[in-house]
Amino acid sequence: MKKISAIIILSALLFALASCAFDSQSDNYFGFSKQIFTVVEEQDTHGGWLGDGSYYLILDCSNNVDTAMKNIEGWNSLPLSENLNLIMYGGEKDGVSYDGYNLSEEAHMPVIENGYYYFEDRHSEASDPSDDSGLFSRYSYNFTVAVYDIDSNRFYYFEFDT
Repeated sequence: MKKISAIIILSALLFALASCAFDSQSDNYFGFSKQIFTVVEEQDTHGGWLGDGSYYLILDCSNNVDTAMKNIEGWNSLPLSENLNLIMYGGEKDGVSYDGYNLSEEAHMPVIENGYYYFEDRHSEASDPSDDSGLFSRYSYNFTVAVYDIDSNRFYYFEFDT
């Protein structure tokens, strides 16, 4: 009986450790970590069989600006590209309205004038993960947008999966 109890306890511990090790949300968001910076907001709506949903994270980086500035080396200067601006904030292009997206509300990301951004297209059809030109040519989305606001020293991270 003691052996069975020990096996059950050991199995439960191994399962718990494995769950932590294979967490879908690591603690590295393009170099930004919740251990180094202060979490302002965070929400994950991923779920279900296909894992559709979104995840956003807002970090206050004001206590470690030097590290934040190193993390954004090589990022693009704002403003966002036309496609990213349309999907994040809505708008119109070639007579087509993109106001139905407006993902900035879901990401709690204000319009940021002064900063840098990084885009990663995680879609299986993406040939270049840093290129957003094919964003609207697919039936589903799998991408990440990160924005660093120089004025407020805040980092905004947003994953969107459909």
